[in-house]
Amino acid sequence: MTVKLRKVGNSKTLTVPKDIILTSKEYTVKNEGMNIVFTPVVKKKKNIFATKEWQNYDYQKDIENDVELQSVKPVGREVVD
Repeated sequence: MTVKLRKVGNSKTLTVPKDIILTSKEYTVKNEGMNIVFTPVVKKKKNIFATKEWQNYDYQKDIENDVELQSVKPVGREVVD
């Protein structure tokens, strides 16, 4: 398979043939001798539940301090158990 180098603005572009299966939207590019190597960028997603702030979070205290989260009187025909 052969592709042509094209100039787009101040950059040079290699088109990726339709037959190539892409696994990422972003790639790092390196020159290794006479080869150009494209490697998919894998971004690690941050786990918000692994932080100390989340592990020390007190939901009950939050409910006590926030008026909107506290229980309210029924307005209509709600069934309250």
